[in-house]
Amino acid sequence: MLTHVFRAALQWVCLLPLRVLLILVGLMVVPIALPFRRVQGPPQPFSQAAGEWLLVTLPDWAWLWSNDRDGAVGDRRGWWHLNAPFGLGAFHWFSMFWWLAIRNPANNPRFSPLFGCPVTECDYRYWGKAEVEDDPGAGGWRFLLATHRRTGRRYYGFYWVWQWSETRALVVQFGFKPEPSDFAEDYSGDMSRQWKGFTFEVNPIKAID
Repeated sequence: MLTHVFRAALQWVCLLPLRVLLILVGLMVVPIALPFRRVQGPPQPFSQAAGEWLLVTLPDWAWLWSNDRDGAVGDRRGWWHLNAPFGLGAFHWFSMFWWLAIRNPANNPRFSPLFGCPVTECDYRYWGKAEVEDDPGAGGWRFLLATHRRTGRRYYGFYWVWQWSETRALVVQFGFKPEPSDFAEDYSGDMSRQWKGFTFEVNPIKAID
């Protein structure tokens, strides 16, 4: 395991600065690109809210900072429509900026081999708990390695949740986001769902419920 920890640290040290750079550049690119946004496909009713969801994407030159799954107006359930800042709803310009540049920054690189792990093409193993969640009583740690069957590329991810009060927890996550349960899912209806991105988070006071 120690060898894999060393390899993981090396991978994260190489990818993290580039990931941070993409996020920072997105703060400038997204507001410039939003006036040129495009609507793709017909509207669909939100599954858990009143109103309709549209796939709104940025122009091709801003593809790295767009979101090919949820678009600029958030999730198809309508959660973002109900919870966007200041009650503005998902279709306000500021809400779209916040979704693309702050909440889900530089999202599309997860569909690339550099920043995305295609779980259907990988085998995996893990150390620690199979299920770790930022929910009450569901903490623990997991270190996961996914290996691409054809190329041998390794994708490392570490997730640790330590609940220190009834409503708060320390959450640490580095690397790629696959969970053991992801490898058992059927993605035939939407193969884009198989791509699990690269992330980093250190939150000592995350609210859990």
